[in-house]
Amino acid sequence: MTSPDKEPLQEMNGLYRDAEGNYRWVYEMDSGSNRSFLKLYLLIFGLIILIPGAVLFLMIYGHRGYLDGAGEYLLIWFGIFAAVELLTVLIYKLIEKVKGGSTDIPYLLSDDYIIVHPDNTRTPKAYLRTDFSSVKDIKLEPDSDLILLCEPLRVTHVYVYPEDLPFVLNYFLDRVPQSNRIKELRSRANEMLKKA
Repeated sequence: MTSPDKEPLQEMNGLYRDAEGNYRWVYEMDSGSNRSFLKLYLLIFGLIILIPGAVLFLMIYGHRGYLDGAGEYLLIWFGIFAAVELLTVLIYKLIEKVKGGSTDIPYLLSDDYIIVHPDNTRTPKAYLRTDFSSVKDIKLEPDSDLILLCEPLRVTHVYVYPEDLPFVLNYFLDRVPQSNRIKELRSRANEMLKKA
């Protein structure tokens, strides 16, 4: 396998090196064709409704020993869930229309970390930066041009054009702490990318 540092940049779509030698690229998220943001928002707002609703259900009906009124509670709970999910889709569509359907997501990739929106000065760098030493797992969603860097308490979404995906994925795999899961992903990565 060719070392990531030796990979010829002219074969890549959007990656380039800056003056400090870091890789940079800007991924243009087309929300019309890439629905990963919508899926993420549906998951987040779904969990916001489901988790408190389940806790409340257990608090009300868990210790009573009988379920009188539980059906009505569940019907209301699922009605609220469906309404929130529908509202999420509608707001997403509205924002998509206002923004013209695309969002630029810039990245800075160094030997030790990746930063999403590196020129953002309003957000603390600790929130934008992911150190490779903290990554415990990597997941790949080639249909969404997405690599997920999983840390114990957060997940970093890294969008990469399909032509650059093998390079960036191998770059991550070479730098994160090695585990059986990472070794398994490395062996399957080329197969997964060929199918995408």
